[in-house]
Amino acid sequence: MKTTFKSSYFLLVLSLLCAGHVRASLLSDEEARQGVADLKSQQTVLSRQQQTMDERVTRMETALQGYPDLVMRLDSMSQDLAQMRGRIDSLANQLDVEDKRFHDLYMDLDSRLKAVETVLPKPEGAGSISGSPGVANGKEGAVPSAGTAESGKNSLAVADNGSKPENASDAKTPSADYDAALSVFNAGNYVKSRKLFEAFVKSNPDDDKVPNALYWIGMNQLLLKDYKGARATNQHLYKSFPDSAKTPDGLLNLAAAWLGLGEPATAKATWKMIIAKYPDSSAAQKAKARLRQH
Repeated sequence: MKTTFKSSYFLLVLSLLCAGHVRASLLSDEEARQGVADLKSQQTVLSRQQQTMDERVTRMETALQGYPDLVMRLDSMSQDLAQMRGRIDSLANQLDVEDKRFHDLYMDLDSRLKAVETVLPKPEGAGSISGSPGVANGKEGAVPSAGTAESGKNSLAVADNGSKPENASDAKTPSADYDAALSVFNAGNYVKSRKLFEAFVKSNPDDDKVPNALYWIGMNQLLLKDYKGARATNQHLYKSFPDSAKTPDGLLNLAAAWLGLGEPATAKATWKMIIAKYPDSSAAQKAKARLRQH
């Protein structure tokens, strides 16, 4: 009886400890969920602001045909719009990181719950300790062995030590490098931003954000009036990643590079290609507006 009481007491204490771990995981889960919701809200606000800025730029370009003195204002607005896109892309990158963290938290919680199940008493009739002290598996005096309890304890330790998601701050990740390059772009340092994005592509050639990085390299080159570089980068983006969500906007930048190089006919051909290949994209609507203006 004394042995049975000690075993039951040990299981009760262990269950309370496991419950504490699960409760902590749930709190982390709620924090991650709130973080994702906040990022999505910020992304929606910035997207609306970008749409408004796009409309203003289009109106300015239309007015530019009759008022050449608006060139400086248009150039400033174009840079503001580019930086707005950079902030939206930065938020999208943060959202992607939070989604992965959210997934890791769920996996961690699931592993902890499974570890708890291995050490908690099973319901009566399922082959574990019954409601009467000293009775288990229908035999009086039978108690869970020390090996079983120790095994459950060890499995919990493995779940606690091996299933925790890695801390993103412990090591520099590709996502962090990409976000750093975007931050520099948003600060208006286009030379440094281009170099950081080029380093990102070189170090992470298989990363799914390589098309995005190429887009921002081309945008930096365009803002620096390196039209030949912007042409080469955006052509590479189109040829290598024709299905990327960034490619239609990259082609808009390619057309702008052709204009900067003094080839309006090629720019018009590029706008027509955007409309033909990506008819449902926002870039296609902008390309139609550009064609009406030229």
